[in-house]
Amino acid sequence: MSTEQDKPETRKRTAAEIEADLLRTRAEITKNMDELTSRVDPRRQVQDLKDQAKNLADTTTEQAKAFADDVKAGKPRALGIVGAAAAVVAAIVGISVLRRSR
Repeated sequence: MSTEQDKPETRKRTAAEIEADLLRTRAEITKNMDELTSRVDPRRQVQDLKDQAKNLADTTTEQAKAFADDVKAGKPRALGIVGAAAAVVAAIVGISVLRRSR
């Protein structure tokens, strides 16, 4: 059975404390709403997609240049990839020619 001594001491908050809590909460809610609004803004989403596409294109270009340099340098792995790609293209062309001649 609880007594008055077992209860934590509660004190009434002042109007200034309540107002300060309300202002702090309002600021947090405003910040959260601004973040959400920014995330769902179509213009921002389009810009984010453009940035991602540009980054991907830049990365792919760098990789392609590095691969071309490897081929020029005669590195076996790069030459093997080029050879395999050429074989695949030749097979596709050959199959296409055979189908048309039937």
